[in-house]
Amino acid sequence: MTTGNHSELPQTVQEWLELDKKYRIKGRYDISQVLVRGEGVRVWDVEGKAYIDFESGQVCASTGHCHPAYTKAIVNQAGKLVQTGSGYTSPSRILLAQKLADIMPGNLSRSYFACTGSEATEAAIRMAKVYTGRTEIVALTRGYHGMTHASLSATGLGGKFKSVPGSGLPGFTHIPTPYSYRSPYKDDQDDMAAFRQGIETIRWTTTGKPAAIILEVVMSVAGMIIPSKQYVQAIREWCTQTGALMIIDKAQSGVGRTGKWFAIEHFDVIPDIITTSKSLGGGIPLCGVTTTPEIADRVAELGYHQSSSHTDDPFLAAVGLANIEILEREKLVQNAEVMGRYLKDEFEKIQAKHDILGDVRGLGLMIGLEIVQSKSSKYPSPQHASAISEYCRANGLLLGHRPTGAVSGNCIRILPPLTLTYEEAEEALSIFRDAVAYSESTVEAEFADGTAWM
Repeated sequence: MTTGNHSELPQTVQEWLELDKKYRIKGRYDISQVLVRGEGVRVWDVEGKAYIDFESGQVCASTGHCHPAYTKAIVNQAGKLVQTGSGYTSPSRILLAQKLADIMPGNLSRSYFACTGSEATEAAIRMAKVYTGRTEIVALTRGYHGMTHASLSATGLGGKFKSVPGSGLPGFTHIPTPYSYRSPYKDDQDDMAAFRQGIETIRWTTTGKPAAIILEVVMSVAGMIIPSKQYVQAIREWCTQTGALMIIDKAQSGVGRTGKWFAIEHFDVIPDIITTSKSLGGGIPLCGVTTTPEIADRVAELGYHQSSSHTDDPFLAAVGLANIEILEREKLVQNAEVMGRYLKDEFEKIQAKHDILGDVRGLGLMIGLEIVQSKSSKYPSPQHASAISEYCRANGLLLGHRPTGAVSGNCIRILPPLTLTYEEAEEALSIFRDAVAYSESTVEAEFADGTAWM
């Protein structure tokens, strides 16, 4: 047993990182910063340096860091009741489910709550299997759905994502992602070619009758890849024809970030199940699975129940409800649309001036920037992307970028809080413009692994 002497705490970032290495099991990424405070779009490290946070924490802080009404809700509910057993419910849990029913598309009005996006994926997959009586699940290559066994099996990313023994459960099939910037088809815009190939894959590798297709309509971890409306509508039609359920994973693109409450609304499609997490709770661990009364009632009749230690926690529900109410009251969903359009326009101006910014794509405040060696080659350049990210961090801007990311580490994700103002956006853009110019003039990129961009 070790005992820590808290009378002499570390004072610098480096000292804290040394202590962190001693006691923490290493995660997916190397840690380079120690943050202690946040307010609005900014966070501060242990040495007092401020940063504009264009990651919103882990894509959670949609109302900004430590919004006064958000922190007030935390304190208020913590002083009343934090946790109950799963055999009970509470007003906050009922009201959160009612609020979700109000803002969800179509007749999606029955919700289950737990803590993480991975839990939500697991619950949705189980629900689909019970409802249909089928066992197979179809997902997209490059898609990300979580790190538990079934959610990781649905995840269409290789390498470190599949390095855990047993991470690929049987019954999961992956179909091609429509990726217009790097389409393998003759027509770069032909998402329907990917759809037809996907249906052929299902035909030849499954029974042809899966329980569900699960997909993101803004593929965040993959670098903000967005399928066309035609593609998403074709998936919906195919599900209806075959009796498969359509599960839309909104862990990262839900609850206002794209300029609508849920990204699927951009596609004029109503799925059978929507999963939410991250910005649903605004920072506290909260996820949801929402479906129709028909599906909810039927799976209950068949004996399905999904439970968790925190299924009906009044604390989590109260904070999640307060978070949505802030988004409504301050019209932050509308602000996401306006500020997202502004940022995208500005990034496209930067793209026009610099050969290493190959593609700009996104919806609302969910924008992807694909960094390449040159626009003509489209070769991914994680070296340029890393230089941009490091320059920005050194100058007070945190970007959504990891050198070992899902697309050769050459995609930068822009995910600021929905409270973003023009002044804050311009401050961040000024740093980013300098970072791109610096990267383009100083970095000599090496040839990237071709498997990432085929």
